[in-house]
Amino acid sequence: MRYSKIIELLKKPFLFDSKLADFTPSFLTKLIGSVPDAKERQARRLELSPRFDKWEYQQILEDGIRPLSEKEPYQIARILIDATASMIRLSKHQEELDKEGDEDSSEFWCRRLNRPTWHLLDTKEMLVHTLTFACEKVYEKSPESIEGLDQALRNQRWKVFKRLRQHLYALNQNEQTLPWIREFILEHRDYAEWEHHYEFQLMIRKACEHFGVSLLSEEERMAIFDAILSGPPRGERSPEEFQQRQRYFHKMQLQPFAHLLTGEYQNYFQELEDASDEDSPDDEDYSPIGQVKGGRVSYRSPRSPEELAGLGDEELLTYINTWQEERPWYEEDRYEDDQWIEINIGALADAFQTVFKDTIISAEKRLTFWLENRDRIERPVYVRAIILAIQEHVKEQYYEQLELWFEFCEWVLSHPDAESDRGEWGDESLEYSDWGSSRRAVGDFIGECLKEDMSVPFTVRELLANILRLLCTQFDRQLDHNEPIVLNHNDQITEAINKTRSRALEDLVKFGLWVRRHDGTDNVPEVTSILEERFKDDAEYPLTMPEYAQLGRYYVQLWSLNQTWAIEHKAVFFPQDDLPVWMETFGSFLCFTRPFKPIFEILRDNFVFALDHLPKIEDGEIADRLGQHLFIYYLWEVYTLKGEDSLLKRFYEKTKNDSQRWANLSNHVGWSVRKSSEHLEQDLIDRTIAFFDWRLEQKEPEELRTIAFWLEAEYLDSDWRLDAYAKILDVGPLDHMGNSSLLTVLNEMLESHTAKVVECFAKMVDAINQGERIYIDADKAKPILKAGLENEDESVRENTERARETLLNAGRYSFLDI
Repeated sequence: MRYSKIIELLKKPFLFDSKLADFTPSFLTKLIGSVPDAKERQARRLELSPRFDKWEYQQILEDGIRPLSEKEPYQIARILIDATASMIRLSKHQEELDKEGDEDSSEFWCRRLNRPTWHLLDTKEMLVHTLTFACEKVYEKSPESIEGLDQALRNQRWKVFKRLRQHLYALNQNEQTLPWIREFILEHRDYAEWEHHYEFQLMIRKACEHFGVSLLSEEERMAIFDAILSGPPRGERSPEEFQQRQRYFHKMQLQPFAHLLTGEYQNYFQELEDASDEDSPDDEDYSPIGQVKGGRVSYRSPRSPEELAGLGDEELLTYINTWQEERPWYEEDRYEDDQWIEINIGALADAFQTVFKDTIISAEKRLTFWLENRDRIERPVYVRAIILAIQEHVKEQYYEQLELWFEFCEWVLSHPDAESDRGEWGDESLEYSDWGSSRRAVGDFIGECLKEDMSVPFTVRELLANILRLLCTQFDRQLDHNEPIVLNHNDQITEAINKTRSRALEDLVKFGLWVRRHDGTDNVPEVTSILEERFKDDAEYPLTMPEYAQLGRYYVQLWSLNQTWAIEHKAVFFPQDDLPVWMETFGSFLCFTRPFKPIFEILRDNFVFALDHLPKIEDGEIADRLGQHLFIYYLWEVYTLKGEDSLLKRFYEKTKNDSQRWANLSNHVGWSVRKSSEHLEQDLIDRTIAFFDWRLEQKEPEELRTIAFWLEAEYLDSDWRLDAYAKILDVGPLDHMGNSSLLTVLNEMLESHTAKVVECFAKMVDAINQGERIYIDADKAKPILKAGLENEDESVRENTERARETLLNAGRYSFLDI
């Protein structure tokens, strides 16, 4: 359910109808509650998240829950109290819950109860802010509920609820809150131990200002003041340090009581005030958790590009080789204009890249110096900067120096990827130089040259192929040592596009297509020869899973380059004798390739193999994509719908115990039909309807719950659509989140198909009697009810009356005027 739909629902007047009293708290609690991740609950730290992303959750609270708080503040406050308590409880380990105490760390994650203190809100903080708003509205609009609210807050264990009570008392100084304020002040036991926290001191200060000496008796005041003056704990401080700490502590603790100080207490406090050069403490000074000073981090080169450009080449080479990051990042002069400034090698490399592109490339003598002295560059990060500068230069359509650039790239690739797993390796290191990022930069540069909008001359074909051969065949530490880019995630395509050698396979395909743009008949032998080198049983570096995923992904393109070769090597791309590898390559083929009739005939045996091994395919996306491909081939008349030759029928047989696969395929087909052109060929329409009729015959509730939007496929016959929708509704309750759009369609067909539209609407509404909680847009439903009641057919009127009665019984009183 999208947040906009939820907000629309929350604004409906029936939400607090007495007949829905049991429904409302449950619904709202589920809506705003937090959900712990199952795996995270087993981890050391529990992480919670709402049922929506952060922005949607904020919108629901602000645009949906807060307006409800204006109308029913006490009910909403009670719901929010429970949700907040549940959120805190779910964030605790059992051993923490078993301990006594109220600590919830709320002063870390919610510094202020009624307003944000930082622009990046935490979802827990959003919830507490909304709770505070609702409680404030209780005091403002429902004074008869204040005592009940106070008791509900007292019943909660956690500190945030005590803070909230103090916040509310600070805002509402009156005879009702007076005994509650006194209770807090007199039962407090830490006057000599800890400084007051924000809400506590605010409550005290405002109460002292409002009630004066009537707040506390003289005996009560003296007991509190003496307790304050007996602190703080000395600890291991020197006498001088302790005296300084003690005077500061006394001043902070006495400040909220300033209006009640008399005699020696007032004289001492005035002495503390006069002895200090600082202003008296304000409310913001009473926060155990100080305001964090933050901002964006900016990286800065020790010298600007202009300064570097002014150095001679020898001087510049010496400078980049010898400059070290000597100063710590936290020095005071590093915080400027609300941002942290970090001076580092990476920023120096960026500045050097700018100098190389804007100054060195265009100066023949300077360029010659750097190319001839490239072995003297001691940190690979500066080599990478050169490649990036070259890439930017070529992107501007400067191709005259391509041979120089490709020769430089070959030199870079002559430096092997680091095989050590030592943590010191890096492209900024002198002792443990890692050329991995420079090698990747070469791959990115080649990929840039092969883009369709580039005009790289065809004369460099051989040079490009040589570099691609190196990239595709050399050692790649991350691939060959199985170092994942994303931990605990088995997405081989993500791994492939983030590793140099597997990314080069993609660029190899681009190279083939680049050649074809110059010569439409070329079989591009460079591509097949490089791949054959990788396919050898004795290849120095065997193909890895990310590489197999790339091969499956680009099989169709490789087939288009050399059909005979692709067919001959089909078994290498899709090795059925190695099931894990086959699943990766064929799964990648299914997920990244659209159905293509010529390829189906070549890979038919793989589709059959997939069906035979469907129970072993654990990836639901691959199984779903298999079904989608098979449906398209049915539409293209590759096989019949239910005959012995039908692979689509076999898919349904293989997944008969997995209704989710049926639901997902029908969902996909329904969406495709809904978006299709109105001018489909009649045989495609007939085959589509035959498929729908076949699925309707199965009467599988899980499958039919999500496919009602077939009703919106305008090119299908209206009578058939309405009959099909009525049959779906007969099977069981649907997923009614699409009711609004379906009602729009029903209204469009109302005049010409009144009886069937009313029948469908009545069956839709019947779901309420089956315990379904559905939303019916009154503006779209009323025309249907009105047309039904005015219809001459008695059965139509009966269906209409039944639907109207069901809506009224459910508390939808907006339909009374029909």
